[in-house]
Amino acid sequence: MAYKSVFDVAAIKADFDVAGVNRNFVPLVWKHVLQNPNRRWDEIPSLPCAAYSVLNSRYKSCSSAVHSAIDSSDQVTTKLLIQLQNGEFIEAVIMRYDSRLGKYNGKPRPGGPRSTLCISSQVGCKMACGFCATGTMGFKTNLSSCEIVEQLVHASRISTIRNVVFM
Repeated sequence: MAYKSVFDVAAIKADFDVAGVNRNFVPLVWKHVLQNPNRRWDEIPSLPCAAYSVLNSRYKSCSSAVHSAIDSSDQVTTKLLIQLQNGEFIEAVIMRYDSRLGKYNGKPRPGGPRSTLCISSQVGCKMACGFCATGTMGFKTNLSSCEIVEQLVHASRISTIRNVVFM
């Protein structure tokens, strides 16, 4: 049996219902995965025993995997090539910058270092722009909500993400 993504909302709620686990525990599981992406299910505190059984038998924190992560020479961006459970590939890009750079209204800008994640919402693209590798592959499919969220989980292992934008 293939494991499901813990971010598959309908599946995890249905499985919790069948096991008699209150659905209100689902956001706790998601929060744990986002804040501690490399930990095991049994390290989530305060879940009912039945929840651990459901998670261990049917779910992974991510159904996708980072195939490669390539940093730019100036370390400002990191391109993630992510392989989905169906074998297709998508890209997500972490962009790092210091929001204090430059001026606003003639004064120094407030803020500090931050990271923005640019995520994919589709495999391929209908636009077919010749300069874009994704555009040249044509449109294949839309991503599920869990495949979109998993890009954030993968990027969070590399950098603290403050903003998310869609490609």
